[in-house]
Amino acid sequence: MAKQLNGIFREWLKFKMPDDPRASMIWGHCVVHLSNPKFSGNVIHTSKISKITQQETFSIAETRNSYYVMLGPELTQPADPTATPSVYVSAHMADAGRPDSLINATMNADPACKKCHGTGLYDYDDGHTAICSLCCKHNVGWWQLEGCYGEDNGRWACKAGCGLIVDKPPTETQFLPRDNL
Repeated sequence: MAKQLNGIFREWLKFKMPDDPRASMIWGHCVVHLSNPKFSGNVIHTSKISKITQQETFSIAETRNSYYVMLGPELTQPADPTATPSVYVSAHMADAGRPDSLINATMNADPACKKCHGTGLYDYDDGHTAICSLCCKHNVGWWQLEGCYGEDNGRWACKAGCGLIVDKPPTETQFLPRDNL
């Protein structure tokens, strides 16, 4: 059985059990749990992790059967060894997290992009972050501009929020995976 991506975590904590310091586990706020969607958004834990690989904008935790994407930030383990990981992580979930559209942009970013430098996002103003239009896959969908959009009325804007406006939206088949022959 091949390992597959099983979940994406927003806030996460690498936790070592007091009786076995080698047995690390991951607890965190799950954005999406692919094998069991009812767990999405809940604080859950994985099986023992074998390796964590650090990428530029996220980490990948590898367990015996699966991979988990850790979008960050990694929480520090509490000093109290009797602290319950689920309660500790739940306390941090109240902090404002990045919207899922920004997370998607980060995951799909081109590492060599000159506009966002591989992050999928850039600051266009103080306190305002935008999705990089060069890295955006434009596969979230399109919405038709109308009302107060003036010259752009009747045109289509990317739903991901990258700011791309086109005269006619591309067909859905443009985003289907292609085999490289």
